[in-house]
Amino acid sequence: MKSIRKYLSTAMALCILAGSSVMPVSAEDTPCSPLLYGDTNCDGQVDVSDAVLLARFTAEDSSAIITAEGKTLADVNRDGSLTADDTLQILEYIAKLRTELGVQSQTPQGTAPTVNLTKDVVRDTVSEKKVDETFVAGQLGFTANLLRETNRAEAKERSGDEAPKNLLISPLSVSLALSMTANGAKGETQQQMQNVLNKAIDTDTLNAYYYDYMANLPSQKGAELHIANSIWARNDQSRLIVPEQFLKTTKSYYNADFYIAPFNQTTADEINSWVKTNTHDMIPKLVGQIQPEEIMYLINAIAFEAEWESPYDEANIRTDKFTCADGKKVEAEFMWDELNTYIHDDRATGFIKNYKNGTYSFAAVLPNKNVTVNDYIESMSANSLKKLLGSRSRETVYTKLPKFSFDYGTSLKNTLCAMGMQLPFDDGAADFTGLNEIPGTFISDVLHKTFIAVDGLGTRAGAVTAVIMADNAVMEQEPPKEVYLDRPFLFMILDNQTDLPVFIGYVSDPTQKPE
Repeated sequence: MKSIRKYLSTAMALCILAGSSVMPVSAEDTPCSPLLYGDTNCDGQVDVSDAVLLARFTAEDSSAIITAEGKTLADVNRDGSLTADDTLQILEYIAKLRTELGVQSQTPQGTAPTVNLTKDVVRDTVSEKKVDETFVAGQLGFTANLLRETNRAEAKERSGDEAPKNLLISPLSVSLALSMTANGAKGETQQQMQNVLNKAIDTDTLNAYYYDYMANLPSQKGAELHIANSIWARNDQSRLIVPEQFLKTTKSYYNADFYIAPFNQTTADEINSWVKTNTHDMIPKLVGQIQPEEIMYLINAIAFEAEWESPYDEANIRTDKFTCADGKKVEAEFMWDELNTYIHDDRATGFIKNYKNGTYSFAAVLPNKNVTVNDYIESMSANSLKKLLGSRSRETVYTKLPKFSFDYGTSLKNTLCAMGMQLPFDDGAADFTGLNEIPGTFISDVLHKTFIAVDGLGTRAGAVTAVIMADNAVMEQEPPKEVYLDRPFLFMILDNQTDLPVFIGYVSDPTQKPE
């Protein structure tokens, strides 16, 4: 309270000196001018109410609420954090002791700290939509299409004699990252994203479905599922101004934290640390080096850790042969079991084994001998998946499952383009003005990484998806020009109305003094 009183007293004194009137303290949601630094409460002007609100906020007064955009404009020294120095500069500006706000701090460019703008933001009450057949059918369709196109992309990447490698994707992770991003798309750009995710559902409705779906996914000891979302934005308002509505939507529906960051190596390390934490150390690294044209990362992370309902005894684990896709035979440790849930269709047979608590299960599908895995994936659809998983019958099935553990990583750009999402990747036509008020933003890549380990005790699996937004500001820039006046040069003083020289001359020796 002493800190609050101090700034209130200072504000009153400075405003009396400046002849300013005291305005009510508030944090309205009216839009702020992107250049009106100091307008903490977003009412379109800079006055003592902005300074008082910021002073209360930095003094950790819980009743002092500043919107995400207000926090950006309150950071008048541009150092990435809200401190007493920002309040003091606003007070000096009100008292006419300072001519401008929003000037860069003395912190070297690119070294301002990362700030979580939504850390203290309370999620709005939103409309949820109970998961139904429309949502499930769309998610199954997305799953089948994503797997098929990812598999095709992998096949194109392989050389003629190269054996297929293991592949793992998380349709949930990819769809959550894309649906967050779709809230910033408009027009045909958004329509293509909607069609890829679920043709029958618009973006607003999909938000409501995912909100309900995530809220009701079970997670308890023995079968835990952890989902996290975050958005990382470059701290450069000349290239990126994020609308308040986008922040509200992604926070309210997806509980996404929004970080303003310098987008240097420190930011890359922070993103990797976030990914590692939220995949429970299964995926330690997502980003190598952030590229100059990249302005935003929208990231989903999932961690799944579950124990088998009936673990495999050591006596039932023994070595046997496994025939690889290229015909090569290798030795593997197999886990043998007698289960009671059988699934099948006309091209494959399989089984389902439960994890602890029965909230999640493991499904294995073995294509018939005359059907390759590739053939089976090519024929997969929402209906075929629904039919296969709906074929559960309670009957004895003897199984053997090899232990396995691998990670997988890929760019989904070509995959998503093949699924019908070309416009969002088009740097000249994409419309993401709902995400960035400055035109020219597009998706440069969608990175996807996964990890899985299956053994006698259970399963650990992690996934991360990053939608990387870029602009063409950096790519369009020419290399900086260099003009070093280190030899004789001409100069002029011009009349700007006519561009006529009022004075013109040259310098041969800058050390020459007037006589």
